[in-house]
Amino acid sequence: MRTATWTILTLGLVAWPGQSRSEEYNPFEKGQDDLAQVEKELLEDRLSYGFEKAPVQLHAFINSALWWLGKDALGSYANVGSDMAGHPLFVTYSGYINVSANLSETVFAEAEFELYKGEKGEFKVTKLRGVWTPNKYFKLALGRDFPPIGVQDKVYYPPSQYRLIPIAPYAYWSILRATGWWDAGVHLSGKLPLSFLGSKDGYVRLDASVINGPGDLHQDQDNYLLNAMKPNAEGYMFEGFHAKARQPWDNNSSKFFPVRLTISPLKNLEFGASFMEGFYDDDNEYFARYVFAHLLYGGSRLTVAAEYTLLQVEVDPLSFRTDLNRSNGTYDNDVVSQHSAYISAGYKIIKDQLGIHFFELVFRVEYMDSWIEDKTNKSDRILAWAGLRFSPVQYWQIKLAGALQWEPGGPDLKNNMLVAETVFEF
Repeated sequence: MRTATWTILTLGLVAWPGQSRSEEYNPFEKGQDDLAQVEKELLEDRLSYGFEKAPVQLHAFINSALWWLGKDALGSYANVGSDMAGHPLFVTYSGYINVSANLSETVFAEAEFELYKGEKGEFKVTKLRGVWTPNKYFKLALGRDFPPIGVQDKVYYPPSQYRLIPIAPYAYWSILRATGWWDAGVHLSGKLPLSFLGSKDGYVRLDASVINGPGDLHQDQDNYLLNAMKPNAEGYMFEGFHAKARQPWDNNSSKFFPVRLTISPLKNLEFGASFMEGFYDDDNEYFARYVFAHLLYGGSRLTVAAEYTLLQVEVDPLSFRTDLNRSNGTYDNDVVSQHSAYISAGYKIIKDQLGIHFFELVFRVEYMDSWIEDKTNKSDRILAWAGLRFSPVQYWQIKLAGALQWEPGGPDLKNNMLVAETVFEF
């Protein structure tokens, strides 16, 4: 033991440069070349990857809100509200951080994260993708991105011009997913200008992806979605299929192939349709089909966004052989169909005047039927929003909106809403 101790001390003395306390090492006494070498060595020790000359961009937005929702609003069934309904509630519900860089003239990389449900401190990965754009007509993205179903990339983010009302429409809240849906896979986009037709700004764009698709790998029980897609005791159909289907990997061998065709005949105007279908259950037996159509106009003062959405989910007909299903005409059904449509518009009555960025009046009217096959139509809803968007300075928005709902085929539900939201982006 004593021999080993002396050996260690001897090696330490040999390795340590001979200098007194007053002669301690000072890296700032070195020349610029030496300092650069020290910095390089420190960076290499700390991080084994990265492109140090990449022009990295960091962007973020944060939003906070006050929600006052009727007790039956925005739950998994039309008559069962969420845990955020029934009382006024301050919601610090998201902040997004986006880091991106151009690695070359044709290669772009992006990572985006959401600080989710502020109070709980949850963390969600949204985008993780590398993008190759060899020319202005073609784009290939690898990784996690918005699938081309609907127009989430245009209407999802709160700072977006097309997100006129703070709360997402039923088309996304119930048919797709209000809190965004990204999926891993291969994403392609091709664009054809319409200049040969005499349109200076017009184009046709085709987007297509191969993705894992919706499933329930993350749920606690096998075939959760298959078992959940049925009515409750009061005869209202489950409306949370896709909200519960954002799995981290894949629960089966089926892949989904969403495709979207967009036509833009004029500047700021586009319309199109998208489609996706695949098996969602563990055994590749039951399909889920999505059909979307959209129209967007984003002028300097007028904004319009409208969509139609359809979700069809194949189910086990044995679970629909009940007295309830017999009474509403769905006995032995093997498909549940849900659809929704909305139109929203805003007009900036003040724009870059009187010392403010803009002041805009907004509205949205929407329709939701969570069970088309149900002959009683008790879950049909008509929803009308009215409100305003105010931007005192660029990159800061304040939104206020109220909604009234009607149930033309069923009992009145307590699902009116009043919401206020503020959004900062930087």
